[in-house]
Amino acid sequence: MLALGAATLGHAGGAAGASRPAAESGKPPPGKPAATGQTGPVFKFRRGVPSVKNPYCEIVTYVVRALPVGASSTQDGAGRAVIVIDAGALKGDRDYAQFLMAHECCHHSLGHIKARAQTPSRLGPQPFYYLLPRLKGMELEADACAIRLLKVNGARDAIESARTHMLAFGNLPTGAHYPTGVERADNIARVAVEE
Repeated sequence: MLALGAATLGHAGGAAGASRPAAESGKPPPGKPAATGQTGPVFKFRRGVPSVKNPYCEIVTYVVRALPVGASSTQDGAGRAVIVIDAGALKGDRDYAQFLMAHECCHHSLGHIKARAQTPSRLGPQPFYYLLPRLKGMELEADACAIRLLKVNGARDAIESARTHMLAFGNLPTGAHYPTGVERADNIARVAVEE
């Protein structure tokens, strides 16, 4: 999920706390801030919030409590790429958490975060009005990228967990302006069998 003001773009989908890998925890490197809450298109940071090793990219992945979504891709106040994941998400389904971390890495690598920054979002009453038509495609694209990363890393259980979590949504959208659970599950299944 990419952070966009009061809403988010790029979350891997599912209810808050639905993602959870058991990854090694640690403190952010000296001089690096950590996420504490969302303020506009970036997160407000303070020192001392733990981070977790993300096996799918080198982007610092902070662990916060009560993140309304399982995970999010964003930038810190200095414009550095960061990923934020809910602490509760790390304690449950480890396989699904692997998908979430790969999905968030993909939002960064696919340029979705930069697209948000380049969008004329300060115009008009809707800060992400110009990006809304692209949200569905961005989510499906990040899902496909994540599944490819998981395949390369032999994480077949994470792929199936992602598909199962999406199917739980059925024909309901997985977030505002996002694909339905069935659309995402079908996309995941299609990419999982690609050569």
